[in-house]
Amino acid sequence: MTPSEGAKSNGYRKIQGDDAQAIYDGRRAPKGLISTIAPPIQIFHPIFDEFIRLVNDHNVQPTTDDLKNVQEVMYFASEVGRMEERHDGHNEGLRKRLRHILRAEVHEEPNPDGTRLQIGDARIAFFILELKRELGEGGCDPTTQGGLSMKHSWIDPTRRAIREKCCCPTFLVAGGGPWLNVLGGVFTDKIIVQRLTDMRWMALSSTEEDFRVYHNARVFIALRKCLVKLQDFYRGLDDVPPFVANKPHPRYFPYPTSFIAKDGSLVRFRYLASLEEDAACVTYLAEISNGTAAMGEPVKVVVKFVARYGKEVHELLAREGYAPPLRYYGRLPDTELSGIFPGPAQHAPPGLCLRSDLMHMVVMDYIDVQFNTRAPDARKQIEAVLMMLHSEGCVFGDLRRQNILFDAHSKVKFIDFNWCGRFDMNIRDEQLPNGLQNQINMNMNRVQAGDTSYAYYPLSMSTLDGMWAPGMEPLAQIRPQHDWMMLDKLPW
Repeated sequence: MTPSEGAKSNGYRKIQGDDAQAIYDGRRAPKGLISTIAPPIQIFHPIFDEFIRLVNDHNVQPTTDDLKNVQEVMYFASEVGRMEERHDGHNEGLRKRLRHILRAEVHEEPNPDGTRLQIGDARIAFFILELKRELGEGGCDPTTQGGLSMKHSWIDPTRRAIREKCCCPTFLVAGGGPWLNVLGGVFTDKIIVQRLTDMRWMALSSTEEDFRVYHNARVFIALRKCLVKLQDFYRGLDDVPPFVANKPHPRYFPYPTSFIAKDGSLVRFRYLASLEEDAACVTYLAEISNGTAAMGEPVKVVVKFVARYGKEVHELLAREGYAPPLRYYGRLPDTELSGIFPGPAQHAPPGLCLRSDLMHMVVMDYIDVQFNTRAPDARKQIEAVLMMLHSEGCVFGDLRRQNILFDAHSKVKFIDFNWCGRFDMNIRDEQLPNGLQNQINMNMNRVQAGDTSYAYYPLSMSTLDGMWAPGMEPLAQIRPQHDWMMLDKLPW
């Protein structure tokens, strides 16, 4: 099935219902068993975080020539149903204008399903263009066709050598008529395509369009800078371990492979496996390559990637031996903060994670779990952790079976601190164990700061019936009584 055929609704539905063919872009087949939600592509290559940063960095400003060139593209796109300026299937008009904006020679690779572009002399399609004369023309979504064109391009046998060295980071520009969208894609063990911008209006529709021209120019500047860096990345693909089928390889995993330890030393690690079978898994088993455990074995760690994390709660429990030691928490390597204000948008409901450029890496010790033994005092241990946690003004939030482990000595270890944080100690819960409220009251002045931000359930939490205790719902404040009610759902 060609990309243009596959991008039509019937073809796309069949593709998204087949795990071997699906594009992991969030679109799913009706009543399908396959989830096409994937990890953020930023964790697989830093170029996508760089693009988001540049688009929002107010220190990156368009020149007068940039603004004129973008205005020319918008004038070109404003004409309804513009016929291509040549009749051999190539959009020479767009090619000429892209050359001016991107400051790079744009080579076209003829294809009946669109135009795939290469920048400079690189022989790989790391920039794919999929545009229609009008949005919807041809009966398909050009962004969908762009993702399928990316897949079609990268599975070509002539690109196998590059494909087996990296995750094939690719930029896509798709749209129709005056609409334009920038996307990013990677090829790990699956094709992942995600939107990096909204569908942008590229026409001149009023007498005052400076604002729109300016912001469209910033998107093109970000893309221009990133294409140069991406070209350099592909030219420098040398020191990569050989690809062996069914063995761990860097192309399948996120790009960070080191972190700075608390003593300032550089710690390197290599990935061994994903810790979940879910396609959206962001948690991996790894081993430190420049360190060994007491018995001479490599030190195993868990590496995960998150947008929000209860570092304070993790460190609190780790100090008491109730959580694996936290080795690292920080931004992804090779990334910078963008110009986006780090706090939530004014008046937005609390609990929303509104920063697309704030992915963090967490590294903690791996717990050797005893699956065949059961701690006789399991519930008592969990109760002790909750009493200590709540008296210190903190909540856990996601107290499910998979987040409670017992080590080789049958001692409880809490994991998964994504939802953790502080709660409002001025509010009293009704369903707390005897004496806990008194401890909370006694510690309130010591641990409760006046400008404390509180923990909220994420908007994306599952809403399956019976999964959570009463009061646990998206964007609700996490309360101590929720932890205790979830404890009653556990098998201990």
